[in-house]
Amino acid sequence: MDRRALLQLGLALASVSLAHRARADAPLDLALADIAKARAKIETLQGPFTQERTIALLASKVKSTGKLWLVRPDRLRWELDPPDAAVYWVLPDGLAYKTKTGSGKIAKSAQGPMGGVLGDLLVLLGGDLATLKARYDLTLVKRDAATCVLHAVPKDKALAKTTQRVELELAADLATMKRVSIVEKGNDRSDVTFGALVRNAKIDPKLVAGP
Repeated sequence: MDRRALLQLGLALASVSLAHRARADAPLDLALADIAKARAKIETLQGPFTQERTIALLASKVKSTGKLWLVRPDRLRWELDPPDAAVYWVLPDGLAYKTKTGSGKIAKSAQGPMGGVLGDLLVLLGGDLATLKARYDLTLVKRDAATCVLHAVPKDKALAKTTQRVELELAADLATMKRVSIVEKGNDRSDVTFGALVRNAKIDPKLVAGP
């Protein structure tokens, strides 16, 4: 087989591969478009959550409760109830925190890999999930009348060193989350389950302004 024939064969195989990938991605792209459409009607979200931290090596679990306030497109307050008594903010210019021992702010340019996950939380809860494609490989695991489940595997090498995947489960309305799980290397994980999230209720700007 000469070089021209080899080139033609390679192009044909590439075309078949791309067509197969496009067919495989179609359900994912449709789901992402439907989620974006449903979330376009949301201006604010607020409500309770339960967070369970599992440490695989010690076979132990730690449970926390808290509340969130989200103002689209770029503000989130994540508050843990006592005894944790900590507040985290996702802000347009970075992250901020306030704990029992102090408070501070971390600029976007200095967040590091876990700061990236926290920043992505705003998108996971109320943003356009398609924007995560730049940082994650997204897979549609399940979609039916009751739920939609997506997995996000980090592309970023620094983030991939600590995080295996992020699991997302959306409610039937596709606008709100039911669960977010962060699965770390070594199978440690954090599972966040959301209660009833209230849409478009007024939120005091001071709550989402940072410390």
